[in-house]
Amino acid sequence: MPSFGLHRYKQGLRFVPVDDEGFKLRGDRQHLLYKGRKKSHRFTILGDKSFEYDCILKSEPESNIISLRMEGAENFDFLRQPDFVKEPFLKGSYAVYKKETLVGEGTGKLCHIHRPEVIDARGRRCWGALAVADNELRITIPEWWLSEARYPVVVDPLIGTTVVGSQYLYLYNLDDVEQYGEDEIWYQVLFEYCIPVNRFLVPDTINGICTAFMYVNDDSFGEGGGKPVLYSDNNNYPLTRKSKNENFADFTVNRNKPVGWRSSTFQSNGAINSGSYIWFGVYTDFCWETRFDYGVICYENDWIDLNIGNTIPNTYPYFDDYSDYKLSMYFTYGPAQNYIRTITQGVSLSEIKRLTGNYKRRMPETVGINSLPERIGTYLRQVFINVHINQVFSHWGAFIRDLSINAGSSAEAKHIANYYRVNKDTVQAFGIGLRSLFVFVRIVSKIIFRDYIFRWFLRAKEDYILKSIICREIILDSRC
Repeated sequence: MPSFGLHRYKQGLRFVPVDDEGFKLRGDRQHLLYKGRKKSHRFTILGDKSFEYDCILKSEPESNIISLRMEGAENFDFLRQPDFVKEPFLKGSYAVYKKETLVGEGTGKLCHIHRPEVIDARGRRCWGALAVADNELRITIPEWWLSEARYPVVVDPLIGTTVVGSQYLYLYNLDDVEQYGEDEIWYQVLFEYCIPVNRFLVPDTINGICTAFMYVNDDSFGEGGGKPVLYSDNNNYPLTRKSKNENFADFTVNRNKPVGWRSSTFQSNGAINSGSYIWFGVYTDFCWETRFDYGVICYENDWIDLNIGNTIPNTYPYFDDYSDYKLSMYFTYGPAQNYIRTITQGVSLSEIKRLTGNYKRRMPETVGINSLPERIGTYLRQVFINVHINQVFSHWGAFIRDLSINAGSSAEAKHIANYYRVNKDTVQAFGIGLRSLFVFVRIVSKIIFRDYIFRWFLRAKEDYILKSIICREIILDSRC
């Protein structure tokens, strides 16, 4: 069966097409094609930390929904991006994050499943719709489009493995667009003199120096900058400052400072216990333009107090308002035990040797067969019986017995080997047993002979014996 997997944390995610037919495999560690009878599945690892999955429909399918089973889906949140976002391939797409993003596991983002494009043999294109139901990813293709398509049809979703958010613009006049149909006005997301924070889970006690990483996407004013900060959790709301000695991070973007990650250090203010939640964010001394995904609570309350020198507040400023942003930021730490958390990531195609066998047998009647590969046997028996009496009485009978046995077996095994070995075995078997029986009997009696025999029989006072040419006696007993 085709499958492909992603891994960045202990819990990975593997995609498996929901198909029950056998496939022929060819390719290498970068390209794999599972060729089936009704549809094929193609996987390609791209060089920009993303990969492409193509489902190739060879004829009009029975359903307009293509399903992929996701093994390990229970460990992740699938954050659907709104339909109003600017880029068409991100409308209704899914950002996949860990359900519990641990401190030291980066932003917690595993991948981004982009909106699939569907292309037919004439080059006609349309967008498919994505949906996640339990552990299945479903791609819906418009029925009207499929009915007019020329096959083969390629369904082409792109899955990116970057850890940064997919969005950087927000729709300034969303309400007016929805209510009055006004033209859309888009702005770069920018935090200025406020404290945007997201919540993280602490897996091990924090007590010491931490390093913060914050993604910078733009610098509209040429003076971006800020400091990393921690706040305690109080019923899913940031409360008390838990950091100190926060160092400034430069968010300016120019020729020498390109778009990307910036880092700075801070210390925990006392021990932060394992298993507790913490709110991590940035005190934007000037401004910060970053990337994000929709779908997670982000408090971003304003804070500016020129009288005290714009210092970080010890209690998070309370305003009952929040945004729907998962920001591209995270931090790591190193306790006194010199604990180091290593994050591994990558994309892998199926690398486990698997043997799959399919055996189908259809029989109208159970028969015993001994089948060998590519063996066909046929048995035919015919019996004819003819009886003639005085060239007048004629009996013709026919018995035909036809027993057909077909048994076929085909096997195929392919190995592709290299360092980091990839082995795929496919075995297919098909057997058919058929048995049929046909009996036809015909008796012909001429009326002249019948009247003649019966007249003699009625007159006779003794048994009348008729003998056939094959010495078979027929005795007619007279009761007169």
